[in-house]
Amino acid sequence: MKKQTFILNTLLATALIAASDGLHGHIAAADTADRTPPVVSAAANSTVLVLKPLWRAQTNGIGLYDTKAPVSGNLVYYAASGKLIAADLSTGKVKWSIPGGQYPEVITNNSVFYITSSGNLVRADAQSGKITWKVKGVNPFSELGAHAELVNGTLIYFNEHGGLAAYNPANGKKKWENKSLPMYASSLVGQYDGVLIVSSTVDNYRKQFFGLDPATGRQRWRTEGAYSFLGYRNGQLIMRQQPDLSKVASSTAAPGYLVTLVQLSSRTGKVTRTENYTPLDNVSRLGNSFTATTGPYLYTADGNLDRNEAILRRYTLGQDSNAQPVSYEPYGNWLAGPNNGVAFFAKGTELIGVKTSSLDAISYGSFPSPVSRVQTAGKGIFASLDNGDLYLIEAATGKRLGCILTNVTEIGSVYTVKGTLLIQTNKGLFAAALPKSLK
Repeated sequence: MKKQTFILNTLLATALIAASDGLHGHIAAADTADRTPPVVSAAANSTVLVLKPLWRAQTNGIGLYDTKAPVSGNLVYYAASGKLIAADLSTGKVKWSIPGGQYPEVITNNSVFYITSSGNLVRADAQSGKITWKVKGVNPFSELGAHAELVNGTLIYFNEHGGLAAYNPANGKKKWENKSLPMYASSLVGQYDGVLIVSSTVDNYRKQFFGLDPATGRQRWRTEGAYSFLGYRNGQLIMRQQPDLSKVASSTAAPGYLVTLVQLSSRTGKVTRTENYTPLDNVSRLGNSFTATTGPYLYTADGNLDRNEAILRRYTLGQDSNAQPVSYEPYGNWLAGPNNGVAFFAKGTELIGVKTSSLDAISYGSFPSPVSRVQTAGKGIFASLDNGDLYLIEAATGKRLGCILTNVTEIGSVYTVKGTLLIQTNKGLFAAALPKSLK
């Protein structure tokens, strides 16, 4: 996840500022058919070996929630002390560094691309650190920053101060630029049906989406709304529409829906379909933690912001607005998933995994501190605790394979690369050897 996307989602949630509950009890009739208690893993609550990291490095914290590992070949990349640093994945030994370099925006097999503090876009050889080209970014640069992404072989640079441009990643030659687009808190959605889709915030609640010609950067269409992009299906951009700010900010009860999905044509940006799920008497203080479409289903984790709720529910896409969802509320507060058909929940300090199709559940036991985040990678489940501990769990058996005591306040993304576990945190990068059963 890019930094600006995380910030925008946070602002979107905190913008729901009206008083009154309104959610609790309204969906009590949802399908919560008889659930058998979770099967307790034989390894639950067993003594766990404390694992010593192979190495750790202080970083500036950028890339905390990136979905792709910052690795090329046997090198891992991070930024610290005003430098871009490449280190050996196995040992942490620094191989090269670039003064004035920043955390890579894009990493490929051969290259790392980063943006300097003055807004220049730079390409360096991934293995040697040799700078092969540098170009000036579009529009005046400011402290808002800039980002870059690789789309269909073209490097797209978008300036948070406004404007974007496209470059040939091999030689840095500019293909086109569009200086007019406001890009604050921006993101690049992707290229669909021959249209490049980008977005930026309007007022920290509403967003604007632009459809551009990928060959020239010229604007084809613009659409504005309180939308969050979910995915693409059959020529349509699937968005979740948030309730009107006038409703959620009202001091009186404001009716609405738990979920509203909107389909936009990727070619024109026009709304082609709207789907509503579960009418509510009051949508004030309604917060959303997760929304995803998987196959024929819509999964959504919602709850009252004051209670820090995140209750997972499943709808069949296109069903009647009054149809009851499948509710996973009996399993606890949603933490993650579905990932490969499994969702994870917390009940106090207990971690529970549920197969979303069969509702078969397994308890991974209780932990010394509440589980704040769960991630899956390869054969492993990685549970981050409130106290900074990270537990390594074998997905197939529920066996706890070890625990890493990070002593940090925020654990970001974890990756499994070439037998090594990489852990992004707000205090630095950790590397540990993967247990044999997770390789």
